[in-house]
Amino acid sequence: MGDETHPQAQDIVPLGRVAGYCLAILSFAAAVIHFAVAAGHFQQYWLFSLSMLVIAWLQTIWAVVVIVRPSRPLLRAGAVLNAATLAGYLITRTTGYAIGTAPREAGLSAFGAVFCAAFEAVVVAGCAWLLTARAEHYVRHQQLIAVPAATAAMTAVVLGVALATAVPSAPGASAAAGASAGLGARSAAGSMPGMRMPAAAAESIRLANDTPAGDISMPDASMQMMTGMRMASSAPCTATPTVAQQRAAVGFVDASWAGARKYHSLAAARAAGYRPITPTGADVVHYLNRAYYRAALDGGPVLNTADPQSLVYANTPRGAVLVAAMYITSRGGPTPQPGGCLTQWHVHTNLCLTSVLDVVGAVGPGEAPCPPGSVNRVTPAMIHVWFVPIPGGPTAIDAPDQQVVQAAEQVAAPANGTA
Repeated sequence: MGDETHPQAQDIVPLGRVAGYCLAILSFAAAVIHFAVAAGHFQQYWLFSLSMLVIAWLQTIWAVVVIVRPSRPLLRAGAVLNAATLAGYLITRTTGYAIGTAPREAGLSAFGAVFCAAFEAVVVAGCAWLLTARAEHYVRHQQLIAVPAATAAMTAVVLGVALATAVPSAPGASAAAGASAGLGARSAAGSMPGMRMPAAAAESIRLANDTPAGDISMPDASMQMMTGMRMASSAPCTATPTVAQQRAAVGFVDASWAGARKYHSLAAARAAGYRPITPTGADVVHYLNRAYYRAALDGGPVLNTADPQSLVYANTPRGAVLVAAMYITSRGGPTPQPGGCLTQWHVHTNLCLTSVLDVVGAVGPGEAPCPPGSVNRVTPAMIHVWFVPIPGGPTAIDAPDQQVVQAAEQVAAPANGTA
């Protein structure tokens, strides 16, 4: 990839130089995408964000140097850098993240991610070709401008679409009052600004079921997500549930109620292996059965209504009341929706989690960083089935703690101590 001209013609240049300019453009485009997703990856795990920034700067520096001072070692470095980045992308997209948790929707859309990978693949192939070419080829000097210019124009179009379709990063991770209550942390005032739920296509759906929670209905179109929460999928769920999906939603709710009724007794839940993962004594406390969760991680059914991974209790003046079963998927794992848009999954973005998923705090503006031994990361996707009459019914996305406690006070429950 030398920069010497042909001794017999001053109007020609090495093809390798033209190719180097084009590869530099693609490398810079990939760097722009990595810069764009770095902030979103910080919500999943700070190390993800740092790795994106490092890759972006290396790709930017390589793009500049390969134009200013090309060399064979530089080509090898470009091939290794982009090959390693591409391999990391393919591994995380197929087997999940080795550390932290990250839903696939975080960062760019599939379109943008695929084109970023494509840019890197072309850089790898181009560097390999330049390194293995046996003889230098020459082209007219005009092509040193025309070909890179065309490449830049096409890349700019693709890059613009990729960034325009980027999935918004998780909402600002500001902690609500009492955020140390973990998954149940809410402001006493109720809903806080967040992601607005998509408009329901079938507001008239009301499905009777066996729980005391009332009829199953579509998510409220005017509902706002709590700070530190967002839907697990970036695509709005607006399709009207089919008759089969409506029946499946009722079956799912009824089976969850039947499977969890034995845990109305807090002592029975503890005897079965459920342990609190949010601070005890709070208005709402989440319990996790790690054996049941490991079964889901090992490929077992996520929606195991007989043995839900998590139970939710509300502390009322007369003791703890079972208010919900909660199903938690594995990292990047399946999120089945038996009821279609009646059964939607969500994640939390502002929690401080230990390695065993204990919630020990929350982060946000003005809040202290996560305690030692914990990190802020996006939780695995989860879905509730409610057994108390909160607004929205049994498959409501979530509710403020105050509403959950008020609903718990309206249902019969055995005598329990404090959860």
